[in-house]
Parts: sequence; C-alpha cells; structure tokens
Amino acid sequence: MTNRKSIKQQITEAVLAEIPKHLSTDHELLIEDVIFKWWSTGRQDGLRLTDRGVAAFTLAEITYYDFPLVQEGQSYHSFLLELTKKIRCPYYLNTQKNVKPHKPYIRFYDSKIAMMMSLYGDLESYLASVKIPR
Repeated sequence: MTNRKSIKQQITEAVLAEIPKHLSTDHELLIEDVIFKWWSTGRQDGLRLTDRGVAAFTLAEITYYDFPLVQEGQSYHSFLLELTKKIRCPYYLNTQKNVKPHKPYIRFYDSKIAMMMSLYGDLESYLASVKIPR
C-alpha cells in the first residue's frame, strides 16, 4: 500500500464518519470500494474527487473554497498531472453551469491552500510556487 493510498483512506474514513448513515449507502461498502467511487484515481496518486466524492463531502458538510480556473499554455493532461503532483488536499474540477458561458473552477477542501491561492491570485502562480519533494 502506498503512502498516498493511506492518505486517501484516512480522508475517506474521516469524511464517511461525518455522514449520517441514513443519508448514504457508502457505509455498507468496503472502504476500498468507497475510495474508487469518491476519487478520480483510486490506487494512483492524486486527490481529485469525482462527482460522488463531492456529494459525500457535501453531505459531511466539509468546508470548501472555489476559485476560477484559467488553464493556459499547457495540455489538459499535463495540467492534470501537475495538479496530481502539487495539490496536497482534496480538490474538484468542474464548470459553473448556472452562468453563460460556463466558467471552469477548482474547489479546494483546505483553508491553507485556499489562502495561498488568494495570495498568489491565480492557480498558475500558486502551482509555480509549489516545490515538489524529491
């Protein structure tokens, strides 16, 4: 079991414990199955949530912070790879469907990263500041 997997498992168990049992059927599943349903990369690195994961975080009333997403100059796949390596908290990528044109955003479930994003002004500047441990 990798270190990242255990972080996902710890987060998943903590969030699942906050959800009332009558509001979710995830309590009946094995934790490994819940991990695969909540996270975009079940066994791999990265803390990107799926729609079901965000729904679970919402049921658990976990605080989040939304920021506009402007991804320029790199491919979508290299952008996702950079997020996987540098974002060390649960996050979610989506678009605001209630505005035209739809505006992409990133949602962080960590106040420290949200504060740093606010200080840097945009995701690209924040990601450039993050050093990856070797």
